[in-house]
Amino acid sequence: MSTAISYTYAYPFDSAVLEHSGRPAIRLVTSLEETSDDLFFDGHLRRPALAGRCLSILAAIVRTRFFQQAPALVWTDPVVTSGGGMLRFEGFSSCCGVYARVDLSPDAFDVELRGKGTTNVDFNDAMRTALRRMNDEENAKLQVGGDGVTLIRGDEQVVERKVKLPVRWVKGFCEVQAYQPRMTPQLELSAAEARELFRSLPPVSNGYRPVHIARTGQKVRLASRPVRGSVQVRGVERVRVLEGLVPFAQKLLIWYDEESQTSGWEFRFEIGRFFSLVSPELNRGFSGEGQMLARLATADWQQPLPAVAESLNWQSQIEPGQLAMRFGCGESSIEAALAVLGARGLVGYDLSTGRYFHRVLPFDVGKVESQQPRLKAARELVASGTCRIVKQQNGETHLQIPGSDVHHFVRLEAEGDRCSCRWCNRYRGQRGPCKHILAARLMVEGEESPLINTLCYDATSE
Repeated sequence: MSTAISYTYAYPFDSAVLEHSGRPAIRLVTSLEETSDDLFFDGHLRRPALAGRCLSILAAIVRTRFFQQAPALVWTDPVVTSGGGMLRFEGFSSCCGVYARVDLSPDAFDVELRGKGTTNVDFNDAMRTALRRMNDEENAKLQVGGDGVTLIRGDEQVVERKVKLPVRWVKGFCEVQAYQPRMTPQLELSAAEARELFRSLPPVSNGYRPVHIARTGQKVRLASRPVRGSVQVRGVERVRVLEGLVPFAQKLLIWYDEESQTSGWEFRFEIGRFFSLVSPELNRGFSGEGQMLARLATADWQQPLPAVAESLNWQSQIEPGQLAMRFGCGESSIEAALAVLGARGLVGYDLSTGRYFHRVLPFDVGKVESQQPRLKAARELVASGTCRIVKQQNGETHLQIPGSDVHHFVRLEAEGDRCSCRWCNRYRGQRGPCKHILAARLMVEGEESPLINTLCYDATSE
C-alpha cells in the first residue's frame, strides 16, 4: 500500500526579495498549475516586520518534524488564499501534528486585494532569510503571482519540484476543519501575560508528559495536573515555536476542546491573526480521525451539498443562515454540508469568526481517497462475501463482520455505530469508525452511504 502520492510543482522562477526603485518588494511566486499568470495579489505592507515574522514562523512550522519518528517531508511551500478582503497563508508540519495559518486583513495593506483564488507559493531558503530581516522602516511591497518575470534579471527557466506528499499529511490538511467548530475559548491573555507564559514554558519537554496551563486568580501559570479550566499540551515545543510572535501581539486566545484535548493558539495583531492548532499528542497527527463522522452520517447534508458547493466564490466568511434561507433548508444541514466540503479540501474554518471560508487546496485530494487503508480494507471485506446481516429491527441493523482471527459484531444505530473489535473498545469513537463499521455501512447502504461520502478517513489502519 502506498503511503505517499507523487506531485510536481512548477514555478516560473524562485521567490525573492527584490530591490525595486530603491524599495524592497517581496515577490512570492505561485505554482503554474491551474493558476492564472496575472498578479494574484499586489500591495504595500503597513507592518513589514510583523508580516515577515508571521510568514517566517509559518515556514518554520511547515519544515519541522516535532515527532522525530515521522517521515521527512520535502515540500515546504505554504498555501495562499485571496478573497473577501483577506490574504491567508496555511501550512502543516511534517509530522502532521501542527496546523498553522496567517490571516492578513485589509488593514495590513495600502491597496485592495486584486485577485481571488488559492494556490501554493515558493518559500525557498533565501526567501525565508529575507522575511526574517524585514523591518518597519522599509517601504515594503508584497506581490503574489506568476506574472512579472520581467522583474527578474536572469534565467527565466521554470523551477520544478518533484515531491512525495504523505497521505496522512494531505488528509490532515483537510481534517483540521473538523476539530475547530467544537472548540471554545479557554484562556485570554494580554500581551504581558503571554510574555510571562512563554517564559515559564520548559526549555525541553518530555513529549509524552503533559503540561497544564491554567488561570489562578489573576495569573496564568503551569500546573502539574489538570485543574478546572486548564489547557493540556503534550510536546510543548510545538507551542514554543510561536514565541517570536509575542512582541507583536495585542492578545493571545487559547482555544480548547476537552473531549479531544486539542488546543488552538490565536495571536491577534492590529493587522491580522496567527492561528495554530496543536494535536492532543506528540505522536498523533491530524490525519483524518473522523471527529465529525457520526454527526455527518445522520445529518441531511446530501441535498444541499451541490448547491452549497456551487455558491462558493472565495468568500472570507460563509454565512450558513443566509444559505439556509436561500436554499430552503435547515441551518444544521448547511453546516454539515460545509463540514463535508472541508473534508474535501474545498473550505477552511476560521475559529475567530466561527465561519468557513472558501479555498481549494492545490493538490488533488481525490487521489488520496483510493489509498485510505481503512476504507480499502472495508471494501475488501465486503467483496469477500463473508459479511452478513444478522437481524434488522426498530431501525437497528446487526451484522457479523470477519476480523483477523475472530468474527466481530457490528450494530448500526441512530445514536451511534458500535463494534466489538479492539479498535472501537480502545478509542470509543475518538478516532473514527473501524473498518468493520465501514464494511457494515457499505453492506447496508452501499457506496452512497453518508458515512462513506464524507471522505473523512484516517490514513492509519487497524
